Order: sequence, then C-alpha cells, then structure tokens
Amino acid sequence: MAATNGIRATVGVPVFNGERYLPQALASVCAQDEADLDIVISDNGSTDGTEEICREVARADPRVRYHRHEVNRGGAWNFNTVLRLAQGPYFTWAAADDIRRPGFVRRCLEVFAESDPSTVLVYPRTQIIDARGQVTEDLNDADLACDEPTPHERIGHFLRAQAAHIFYGLHRTDVLRSTRGIRRTVGNDMVVLTELACRGPFALAPDQLFWQRRHSEQFSVRLAGQVAWHAPGADVRFAFPHTKVSWELCTAITSSPIPAAEKARCLATVPVAWTLPRWRGPASDVRNALGVPPLSAVRARGAR
Repeated sequence: MAATNGIRATVGVPVFNGERYLPQALASVCAQDEADLDIVISDNGSTDGTEEICREVARADPRVRYHRHEVNRGGAWNFNTVLRLAQGPYFTWAAADDIRRPGFVRRCLEVFAESDPSTVLVYPRTQIIDARGQVTEDLNDADLACDEPTPHERIGHFLRAQAAHIFYGLHRTDVLRSTRGIRRTVGNDMVVLTELACRGPFALAPDQLFWQRRHSEQFSVRLAGQVAWHAPGADVRFAFPHTKVSWELCTAITSSPIPAAEKARCLATVPVAWTLPRWRGPASDVRNALGVPPLSAVRARGAR
C-alpha cells in the first residue's frame, strides 16, 4: 500500500485524564525508529494535566497533531476519532498507558511487506507491565498469527486465546475503516477483530515490541468503569455488557462481506469459542439487572 504524503503509518492516541502514564506512552511513540510517521492525539475533554502534556509534546515534535475536545464523548467515540484523523495507509491505536518499543511500527511494516497481500493486521508479541513499568508476564503468544485461510478459523483462534491485545497492532487503514468501528460495548476490541478476521488474515511479528500496562486504575478492571468509558452517564445496572458483547460478535459477522455459508460457520464458532466458556458473564448481567448480589457476597454474609 502506497504512503500518503510520505507518511507510512499513523499512530492514534485517544486519551482522557491520562496524565500519570501519558508521558511514557507518548515518549515511546515519538521514539519509533520509523521516520515517516504521523502521530495524532485526541484529548477527550481531560480535566487533569493531559492537555499541558500533549501540547508540550506537540511543540517538540512536528509529527504530532493535537486535537482538544471540550466535552468527554466517551472512549468509543474518541478511538473512532483518531482513526478518522489518520493520514497514513497503516494505523495503530496507542493507549495512554501502554508502551511501544522503538521498532514496533517499522517491524510491523516489514512483516506486512513479507506477508500475503490480503493480510489486514500485523502485531508483535506482547509483555505485560505493571504500574511501575516492570515486566510481570510474557504472554504465550508465539503461535498467535491467526493467519488461517478461513474467517471462522481465525475468529476461533483469537477468541479462544482471549487475545484482545492484538487489537493494538498495525492495521491497514482502509480495511479498518471498512468495519463499523469501535462499538459502544464492553469487548469492542474483540468485535473489531472479528470484523477484520472476516476481511483477511492476520500476521505475527515474532519480536516482543509491545508492553501492555495493567494497573488498578484502568477502566477494564471495574464494571462501572467499563460502561462509563464507552458511554458516560450510562445506567450500569441495565447495560448487560457481557451479554451484549456476544451479540455484537455475531453482528460483526453478519455485517461482514463474506459468503452466507462462511457466515454460518463463523456464527457457530462464537458460542463455542467465546460465550459458553464465559457463561458467568451473562449470568452476572442477569443478577445485576435483578439486583441480586453475587453468590460470593451471599456466602460472605452467611459466614459472619
């Protein structure tokens, strides 16, 4: 795919109140050893020191474009916004708390050049870091290429592996834009990956170039935080987040441009690879809607 205006790839940084880890995340993006890089930051109405951090980085690096929005419209909207603003033929989302090693973009571009022309996503191997930036886990992802010849095989592969982190790889921008984008639902990363898998194979760069940070403040560790991240002001009790993601995985398939027989095979894969192994999630949705406390809480009260 040809570069646009000399730009080979765009790194999109959606952020809301990310001052604690943002300086490290932006430093890792600006330190990429791919010269022809476009960096776009979308600040979703931050009220902490995020704006000052972003403006300072933009002043220091001409590749950085900073967009400030006065109202927080939710994380889903912000992720879609940086994709819309992308100028490069390849695109990657960069969360405000993760770190990319210097060769991340260049190595993914190299793998794209070496791979089947129909490849839509390339990602490196991943390590997990904690709040202090210390590596705490090597993901068992050496065989996570998801390059199988059919969509249902690719979908089954990453759903069974719970490989949400590959969402932060390098995408073909035009193919990513052909999807419905980020949905306002928990698990939207898996939904986008499902749509992409219906469009082409993935590829793995065998280098550990992505450090994904896990810490107590991120929205994904709290149900209320997850729903509010996608849609500020949403009623958490009636959001049915776990049930909705299974539905969205199915609509990702039915909305994709693949033959009817392959759609049927993909739809049959979702309950086996995702829904049934995670039955506790939908069950908790029902309990939350009915106001029933978790069984663990009932047991704890009975033990007093």
